[in-house]
Amino acid sequence: MTTSVSTTTGRSDIPLPATMKAFHLTAPRKTELATVPVPATPEDGLLLKTRCVSICSTDISVFEGHLFPPQYPVVLGHEYLGEVVEIGSEFDHDSAGLEIGDRVVYWGQTDFEGLAEYRSVRPIFSGQVKRDVFWTDRNFLDDRRAAAVKIPAEMSDLECSFIEPTTGALRSILSNPPHIGDKVLILGTGPIGVIAGRIIKRLFAPNSVVSVDLNPNRNEFAAQNFSDHAYLPDELNTAINEGTFDYVFDTLPTIKNVDEERDPRRMAMRKLKPRGRYVLYGASQEMQKFDTWLMLAKGINIMSAPFDVSSFPMHHSANVIYSAMQILMSGVVDGARLLSSVCRFDDYDQLVSIFENYRTTTDLKTIVDFRG
Repeated sequence: MTTSVSTTTGRSDIPLPATMKAFHLTAPRKTELATVPVPATPEDGLLLKTRCVSICSTDISVFEGHLFPPQYPVVLGHEYLGEVVEIGSEFDHDSAGLEIGDRVVYWGQTDFEGLAEYRSVRPIFSGQVKRDVFWTDRNFLDDRRAAAVKIPAEMSDLECSFIEPTTGALRSILSNPPHIGDKVLILGTGPIGVIAGRIIKRLFAPNSVVSVDLNPNRNEFAAQNFSDHAYLPDELNTAINEGTFDYVFDTLPTIKNVDEERDPRRMAMRKLKPRGRYVLYGASQEMQKFDTWLMLAKGINIMSAPFDVSSFPMHHSANVIYSAMQILMSGVVDGARLLSSVCRFDDYDQLVSIFENYRTTTDLKTIVDFRG
């Protein structure tokens, strides 16, 4: 069954289906491929046909139960590229400059819904100032709008999926930048660690950037891309003196069942100088251990880029996402080297396997491809 769509300025001349396929998480580690209605186009927003979605560690944290959605089922996926197929009647054409067929990437802090054939979005583009805030069940003010950017023709679909994670890392670094000449430690060399390491190394004039990860393959990749020395945790513990680093960027996932003396966060705090800066990026709603004595003894400053839009409004994130796109286009972040594999959306078994095995893989980024 399809819904007939008239050919006006704001609508595609191709009829839109009434239903679509969506990858549902029905409970932690429980998924299904569901048939659901195509979302309505917001009057001041867009309907997008999904092209590519990159799987993110945040998706995995929700899948594993370390982050908690307001309700189930939830459609995972937020590192998203879509094609405009319908434009709302009250959409701001003049400042956005969008047409049917244009490609759009968005960034929204609690937004998922990406692993579906269509999705709607109410975008804010760089230069616009709009807000529609609400109080979340996770103790901060969010915005129903999402920061967005129009993709130029010269940028490939697969590379576009990395604009969203680059935006997240860049928001955090710009909110809490290293100083010129800092000695920097990157905790974790997954995709966000690599993105943050390259941005800091190439744009913020550090004295040095080193990294630590349990995975030797990721350490090798980090050494090729940004890291002056990529350590295993035990190597970092023995090779680096306490009080060495000025700045730590923590991209680690939820940590459980680790000996306290070998906890990488505690180890990093020992290696920080007095009044060192510790920037927390990784997201978990499960309690994580931090060494309060080291915080007091050294005066460690723990910082993060706030989700709360009263502090970091969505129109600021719209400026950041535009800069993130430029960083990828210029090669400061090498999107092509982040890509490890591509999985077709209609290969449900492979998609489930990717989620189940994410923590043990040596891959960096997997992109789910919706293109026919």
